[in-house]
Amino acid sequence: MKKKTLIPLFLLLIFGLLPAKAQNKKEQANDFNTPLHLLDPDYNIPYGVPKTETIKKDLDRILAYLWDVTPATLINNRTGEEIKSTDQIDRHSGLKKGDFRLSSYEWGVTYAAMLTAAETTGDERYKAYVMDRFRFISEVRPAFEQVLRDYGSSDPQMRQILKPAALDDAGAMCAAMIKASRLNPELKLEPVISNYMNYIMHYEYRLHDGTFARKRPQMNSVWLDDMFMSIPAIAQMGAMTGESRYFDEAVRQISLFRDKMFVKEKGLFRHGWVEAADRQPNYFWGRANGWALLTLVETLDVLPVNHPGRDEILELLKAHISGLAALQSGDGFWHQLLDRNDSYLETSATAIYVYCIARAINKGWINPVIYGPVATLGWNAVSTKINQRGEVEGTCVGTGMAFDPAFYYSRPTSVFAAHGYGPAIWAGAEMIQLLNNLFPRMNDNAVQFYHMEQTTPAPIFSLGGRTDQFISGSSRKKGNPVLFLIGDSTMKNGTGKGDNGQWGWGSFFEQFFDTTRISVENHALGGRSSRTFITEGLWDKVLRGIREGDYLFIQFGHNDGGPLHTGRARASLKGTGDESQWVIMERNGGHEEVFTFGHYLRLYIRQAKARGAIPVVLSHTPGNSWEGDRVIRNSDTYGKWSKEVAEEEGVRYIDMNDLIATKCEAMGKEQTNALFMDRVHTSREGALLFGKMLIEGIQATPDLQLNQYIKP
Repeated sequence: MKKKTLIPLFLLLIFGLLPAKAQNKKEQANDFNTPLHLLDPDYNIPYGVPKTETIKKDLDRILAYLWDVTPATLINNRTGEEIKSTDQIDRHSGLKKGDFRLSSYEWGVTYAAMLTAAETTGDERYKAYVMDRFRFISEVRPAFEQVLRDYGSSDPQMRQILKPAALDDAGAMCAAMIKASRLNPELKLEPVISNYMNYIMHYEYRLHDGTFARKRPQMNSVWLDDMFMSIPAIAQMGAMTGESRYFDEAVRQISLFRDKMFVKEKGLFRHGWVEAADRQPNYFWGRANGWALLTLVETLDVLPVNHPGRDEILELLKAHISGLAALQSGDGFWHQLLDRNDSYLETSATAIYVYCIARAINKGWINPVIYGPVATLGWNAVSTKINQRGEVEGTCVGTGMAFDPAFYYSRPTSVFAAHGYGPAIWAGAEMIQLLNNLFPRMNDNAVQFYHMEQTTPAPIFSLGGRTDQFISGSSRKKGNPVLFLIGDSTMKNGTGKGDNGQWGWGSFFEQFFDTTRISVENHALGGRSSRTFITEGLWDKVLRGIREGDYLFIQFGHNDGGPLHTGRARASLKGTGDESQWVIMERNGGHEEVFTFGHYLRLYIRQAKARGAIPVVLSHTPGNSWEGDRVIRNSDTYGKWSKEVAEEEGVRYIDMNDLIATKCEAMGKEQTNALFMDRVHTSREGALLFGKMLIEGIQATPDLQLNQYIKP
């Protein structure tokens, strides 16, 4: 009996302890107890919003490496001794060999990228790298040119400069030299630039229709690579000389390449085109598409906004970016053959796409909400290929044109493939600018881009109401017109929400209108002048949302005085003439051509009219400044010039300055003081009154159709 009872008791003890042990185990996550959508994903590359300081460290590693391995030094090739004077250059002289050549097209890209990095980061070491090497080339060129004349041969790198024999020899270097020369004319690169441009424009082989072409691998072959090896330099020449023929040729070449190479259904460019073929080879090589995209960006950067070919290039850029974005891999890279996921992931093409997409966002050409995450993911991928030494890994070596996939699939990669360094620097620099311009952050585990900082700590959040910065035209309802406001802090102060009790009249202007039939968008930004509203890209962002039948109110003048190139450097030249003045900007050493106040107003008016909009020019608001019992007006300066330009351009002018000044005089100084928070900026009461006075000015202009939308 005792044995029979012991066994059940033992089993009870075992099973009785099991629940207690189970309670000590970590509870398994399931749908009931855990928000599974917030679990950390398992990414192969870093995911999220990178920090600008981390990007800068990546770029600095590349810079340090390139400083060490690309010396700007002459040696005697027989003795190996360094040559320290140009007087010692003879037929045995040459450039000291490093890891990379100083005069290749790949290094032309690197030089241009370095200049962008210097501008974006403020780190003069990047600019110094370029200037040191270009100055070196400029100084030794005459002696090597004499050697070439005397002996018929010269150092291979210098011969490439002196006697370019292909677009690869000339285009990228020429474009970079033009950029550097515009920053520092003392480099004395004009003879080199002229020599390059002479080859590109007059000696490179072309098809009958003028398209740049080659005689290999088949007769009359067009290489997509040659878009970049030629067109950006031509466009830069237009920017440097002001001669429209260069812009016209750049636009023409883009059109010729597009017609032969761009496959609309895919949004991609084919690598090669052969004149004799009845069916063209469709191999969409990654880096060649990068060269094409970079060409479009580089051209748009300098092509005048009123050039008749600009809109077509912009549309091509958008179509190409759309096609590329759809093919980005889950790891952020793009494939060697873009539409073949079993081809390897390639670094240089990815870096070029990151730069171009980020640049297009920063310029206001494409939507940051859609493409900001694409650029960010791409940069995160590229950053994993910058090793501790500063070498860029995973870059395809130089690649010709082929008509079978195995060729592209099997191209080697190397850290000594020079094609990866310039794109990586360019991509990082432009990403820094992008992150400084906008406010990306994680929302529901995904990278999202915002125009205003999102301060909520929530991992998932919604957006409520309109923000300070928004996409131009986004308020449009059912095709109704939009009234766009552009100006300074008297129109919108701070964020437009009463910062420090100061309000701009534009913050309340919508309340005077029937918003079921028209909407009002206040795109003004404090501290901006007629000049800086354009040069900072604000106008480009507004312009792209303007449609036929819209209205544009233009009001500047408060900030158009002061220094041209020092301090805030926002002044325009006085008057309405066509004169201009080149200045060197104190903040970055860059060159800028400054025009008159009237010139900038004409740009707004003409570009708005070209889109079918109705511009209205306003004189700027008066300050709380008096001479006796009379408010000081601007009728002899900016008010006068605003009126003159409006009359010349055939648009309406409303003298808001005089309307408000007259009202204040009727109220008297004591009551007027309540309208202002300081000498210029208004209180809520003042902003409302100023808007009301403008409405009276509109109503006093009966032929202005905007009257139909004013509330009774």
